[in-house]
Amino acid sequence: MTFRYTLTALALTALALPAAADTLDLNLSGDAFQAGYIRDLPPEGLEAGASVLVHDDDGELLEGELHLVDNPEPGRDALLLGIGGKLIVANDDVRKADGAAIAIGGKLNWTLPQYNRAGVAASLYYAPSVTSMSDIDGYQSYAVQGEFKVLQDARVYLGWRNIELSYDDKGNDRDFEDGVYGGFRVDF
Repeated sequence: MTFRYTLTALALTALALPAAADTLDLNLSGDAFQAGYIRDLPPEGLEAGASVLVHDDDGELLEGELHLVDNPEPGRDALLLGIGGKLIVANDDVRKADGAAIAIGGKLNWTLPQYNRAGVAASLYYAPSVTSMSDIDGYQSYAVQGEFKVLQDARVYLGWRNIELSYDDKGNDRDFEDGVYGGFRVDF
């Protein structure tokens, strides 16, 4: 129960930060809600973020992330790549398990060159057992989404994601979240 209060407090704190924030990302699926916040850090290209995913039946995931983000084709803003990692703290209600994992991976965002209001984004992260702690023995996630810029600083998106957790002694690997989700991202 303390874990839920901690997650709630962290989520509310992140949402209450001043308007100097860079990006606010809110999305939901049939069973889950996720709120995320990303901020650019000096030096240029470094970004840090935090998010909380609350699943109706399965529990909560709290994620902190750090990425080096850059445009591999200077002068063209069509492709944006980020490599880095995430610290994931999981509370799995189904398996009565909690733990943490450090995952490495990356993300990309490609804006269609001929139609700069539409784009595609994807991410992939993996944590083996050696970087996992407590009841968690591994973590992997991947997501793909289509985006549409509705305002200069706002995008809506629809995508598919899979988040899988592995366990030490709590049973077989299982999908924590798997399916379609939609949301919006606002840049400040």
